[in-house]
Amino acid sequence: MTRSPLPPVPARDMAVDLLVIGAGTGMGAALAAHERGLSTLIVEKTEFVGGSTARSGGAFWIPANPVLMENGSTDSLEQGERYLRAAVGDSSPEARWQAFLANGKAAIDLLRRTTPLTFQWTKGYSDYHPELAGGTAVGRTCEPRPFDVSVLGEERNRLRSAGVEAPVPMPVTSADYKWMNLMFRIPHRGVPRVVKRFAQGLGGLALRREYSSAGHALAAGLFAGVLEAGVPVWTCTAVDRLLTGEGGRVTGAVLTQNGREVTVTARRGVVLATGGFDHDMDMRHKFQLEATQPGWSLGSEGNTGDGIKVGEEVGAATALMDQAWWFPEVAPPPGGAPSVLLAERSLPGQFIVDGSGRRFVNEALDYMSFGQLVQERERAGDPVGDMWMVFDRGYRNSYVFAGSLLPRMPLPKAW
Repeated sequence: MTRSPLPPVPARDMAVDLLVIGAGTGMGAALAAHERGLSTLIVEKTEFVGGSTARSGGAFWIPANPVLMENGSTDSLEQGERYLRAAVGDSSPEARWQAFLANGKAAIDLLRRTTPLTFQWTKGYSDYHPELAGGTAVGRTCEPRPFDVSVLGEERNRLRSAGVEAPVPMPVTSADYKWMNLMFRIPHRGVPRVVKRFAQGLGGLALRREYSSAGHALAAGLFAGVLEAGVPVWTCTAVDRLLTGEGGRVTGAVLTQNGREVTVTARRGVVLATGGFDHDMDMRHKFQLEATQPGWSLGSEGNTGDGIKVGEEVGAATALMDQAWWFPEVAPPPGGAPSVLLAERSLPGQFIVDGSGRRFVNEALDYMSFGQLVQERERAGDPVGDMWMVFDRGYRNSYVFAGSLLPRMPLPKAW
């Protein structure tokens, strides 16, 4: 549900130790800085806090992290290193993914210290390439437990809405969705999950609590930590350009709020956490697919490549610009919203064909590889074109579809 945002805190000229641009996962960087005693400011271009984080699945994949180890996982950093070496290879500098591996535990410990979030292991959510060295079918994915968003108080109206919301108030985690999707096939596992989350949602409302899950819960928990720490957040405030000093060192930024410029000096540095460029069509056509159309994104509307642009202006390098968090979705009707395809592609009784009616993919492929395959076809001069999912009545009567259509419910006429 979209809410009316609060008026933004007026921006002004000031100096801080760390300036964080972007109020999604950038809030985690701000919490780390605050814990080290640094004065910190977060600025956000849109009216809402949360960015694409609030619209995401909210999961994190970190080998041998404390949530895994406390819940009986046999994972290790050595296994994680083998998997990253096999999966990432030379597509990213080894020092970068080694740093990710080495600091993952500290990152999760930080979130547990500085926010009210709690986490769970989504056991059985496989690594995307379990066949690679170090991969595991039992998975390493963890996610927030349902979180009471009402703890934000009046700041609740500043939190971005979730990307996918249940038709009734119930906080559905990834672990729940698996069994809910199979509740007509395996009712003894699925039905109790539905009842539990439905009761939690309705019971929460009776107690004036608002339980959320996935990325919305993660963003809300980060925001709660930021509010508790007293880190200021300026919304409706965009980055115009970075300031540099001796040797090209970044020393701050010029920001714009409601047409008025202010300068923030950053004594220790600037963190660019502005998201991608999914809503900048010029950049998408330049670096990705010419066939991309406006609206082909589930990300925050503020994702127009601002951090990339101001970074390039002061000499920053870029890489992997052809990549994104790809995700197949059902094309929306005119004026409607898209519907993401979660487990639907991996279930029996359906297949996907391209615009010429050819089956072209293993439907159960992870969404990243699915998107990369579509791009490869485009660049090879054999575009996929319109994609169609073909299924029978047995499939439709057995599984949840597009996140909201329960088994046996008719497809919307607009489809």
